Amino acid sequence: MKAASTPSAPKNWQRLPCGSQLAEQLQQRLDEWAPSLFGFNLLKIDALGAALSLDKSRIRQSVVMGQQPFEGMDLLADAAAMPFAPGSLDACLLAHVLDYSAHPHAILRETEIALRDDGWLIVTGFNPYSSAGLACALPALRHRLPSWQRMLAPGRLEDWLKLLGFEVIERDYLGFTRVMRFALPGQWRGRLCPRFCPSLAAVYIILARKRRFPLTPVRELKPVRNALTQPGMARQRE
Repeated sequence: MKAASTPSAPKNWQRLPCGSQLAEQLQQRLDEWAPSLFGFNLLKIDALGAALSLDKSRIRQSVVMGQQPFEGMDLLADAAAMPFAPGSLDACLLAHVLDYSAHPHAILRETEIALRDDGWLIVTGFNPYSSAGLACALPALRHRLPSWQRMLAPGRLEDWLKLLGFEVIERDYLGFTRVMRFALPGQWRGRLCPRFCPSLAAVYIILARKRRFPLTPVRELKPVRNALTQPGMARQRE
């Protein structure tokens, strides 16, 4: 079967439909989650992730890695074969990286290896069962969005993360359709839609943490001798 073709990852948010609004909403969510992040090294992959900020976190420095050359990146490498030592990263931001990759599971495996224990992973993606999934079929937007086959449903991504040993800490859904914007006020839309209508959101964002629980061996207990079988405790006949 022929593999689904997909355009290359955009070099800025303005190349995506409603990209500026999506970036603003994602940045707002990152600002809320950032204070709980800490460590030394943060990795941001590709231009979309580089445009987002985690300055409010307690992570000291960030590195921008690009899979295609763009202005402002620190190194050029393949996300499916990261040039980092195991356990050398404290956090990683994948902003729509999986949507534009032919090997999303390999990228997640490489990220899991590069992250230290209890390291943080932030993933954003397009929801294939939303307006984004419909828009990618339109000729006018086909070259600006990944193909429907490359979009990962949030439930499927969470299953992958759990198999790799990640714990999903937070999740949110952004980019609701204009119908929902007119039908509900902003306050109710922000409360009700993410909880009851997540499939209508065009974009999701997930915060996960790499967990490693040590296995404590069970100590073999020595059998206790029955005290009644000892000679000194034998019952005397009268």
